[in-house]
Amino acid sequence: MKSPGTLLKEAREKRGLTIDDVAAMTRVPKPMLRHLEEDRFEEYEAEVFARGHLRNYAREMHLDVAKVIEAYERHTGHRKVDPIQEARQAGRIKSATPATASGAVSTESSGSGGNQVFSGVSELFGGVQRTHLVAVVLVLVGLVMMLGYLSGNQVSAQDAAEYEEAEESDWGGELQDDIEETRWLLEQSDDAD
Repeated sequence: MKSPGTLLKEAREKRGLTIDDVAAMTRVPKPMLRHLEEDRFEEYEAEVFARGHLRNYAREMHLDVAKVIEAYERHTGHRKVDPIQEARQAGRIKSATPATASGAVSTESSGSGGNQVFSGVSELFGGVQRTHLVAVVLVLVGLVMMLGYLSGNQVSAQDAAEYEEAEESDWGGELQDDIEETRWLLEQSDDAD
């Protein structure tokens, strides 16, 4: 069976494309494309990037992505495992019991304190990740704070009654005097002509 790099390189050459062409199509840097074609996956800091680039490259070459990923797993020995399933097998997460599925939060989990709460909540919501729960809580807190701020800044007619009535100031009288003086000066200039 061919390696994933060989599959990608042969597909690229069959289509008459260069590494530069593929880099423009996939937006994957040229050195990384060369690493893929040469099956040098150790150059990637994380396996997720190698898998992502393989998928992207295979899609652009109109290859079966699943076959390229299968070739990658066979070549490297890295199998993608569902993290929840892996945690259950390792005993870090207990399967949901009828009590937790119906709404009661289980406190029987490994860890202590806050981990028990998050484990129970994640079991309740069917494997929702902790970061997602934290994000939802933060968004809700932000919304409540914003609504509190907005409702606290509204001015009503009752609030307006608390302010003193504006007094008529002298500037209104001064303005009237200036208008009269200007009118008199204009009349004088018309009489002089």
